[in-house]
Amino acid sequence: MARAIAEESGGVKVAARALVRELFGEDVEVRKRAADVARRITEADGSLLEHYADELAGLLETLPVEESRTRWHLGLVVPRVANTCAQRLRAARTMSLLAEDESNVVRCSAVEGMGLLALQEPSLRDEAEEMVERYLREGTVAMKSRARGVQRSWMRAEQKKR
Repeated sequence: MARAIAEESGGVKVAARALVRELFGEDVEVRKRAADVARRITEADGSLLEHYADELAGLLETLPVEESRTRWHLGLVVPRVANTCAQRLRAARTMSLLAEDESNVVRCSAVEGMGLLALQEPSLRDEAEEMVERYLREGTVAMKSRARGVQRSWMRAEQKKR
């Protein structure tokens, strides 16, 4: 039994490594699809890619504006895999930059990502609240929807604490 579990987890590690390799590849379309897969994986379990948190943050910071879909996906992945204070603060700086992006989907990921970070890093809560309030006042329909989703996630987290 233990051997089967070890083999399965080894396979997962190999798959995660292959996914990250594709994220850094030259093919823009493959990179976009790999980022989508990473987003979907981290929705369920961010720990699978936590080992690559710094590399993924660096990639997100350097992706060209033209790769808005990839930036959107990674704008959610990076906050989900940030597992140290330094990584969360770095991700928050990136979310602040993405919040000013020309792409609506990238801006949407910024507020959602900042909301996730604020749940894990209380020092980011004020900045995250300001972003949410600004999105609710001035954002597109999608941005307002994401901001309300962040507020709901904060309320759920508060209720769990009680």
